[in-house]
Amino acid sequence: MLSIYILFFTKETMKILKLILTTIFLCLFLQACSSKSQTDMIDSNTKDISELLKTLIQKEKEINELNKKLEECQKNKISQ
Repeated sequence: MLSIYILFFTKETMKILKLILTTIFLCLFLQACSSKSQTDMIDSNTKDISELLKTLIQKEKEINELNKKLEECQKNKISQ
């Protein structure tokens, strides 16, 4: 009778241990997925900001060139 009780207890313990290990594995897996998603989003935002800054710099250069051309046109118009 005692050996049956020990065997039953061991099976129950194994079931609980399996449940605990499965839960831990699932939590770690979900945490890893969440971390990867967050990292990807941060990298994407950084890339977007970097691209926007490059575009802004390019537009500033274009505006400066147009301002120079406008000034030259005004000078030529005044001198005529």
